[in-house]
Amino acid sequence: MRYLLTQGEVVTLQADDAIESLSLVAGAIWLTRSSDTRDYCLHQATRLAVVRGETLIIEALTPATLTVNCRERRAAVHITTAWPHTSPRTA
Repeated sequence: MRYLLTQGEVVTLQADDAIESLSLVAGAIWLTRSSDTRDYCLHQATRLAVVRGETLIIEALTPATLTVNCRERRAAVHITTAWPHTSPRTA
């Protein structure tokens, strides 16, 4: 699944068993994860493995295109926004 994020948009991703990794197709994001104390700044063409059950908080530093790579074709991806008036748009 591919998501388009506007600059400054913040989303939370709850990783289930089917989510394998994230790929940043374009732009730059800041990311923090519940399974790690470090923060990450990811840029275009970066891929990050996702740990089962972790929560990811993602902020778009620039307009960004993010792909959630799943092990299964019909995987459940739970994405919520930090504020109710914004939402990721799917591509």
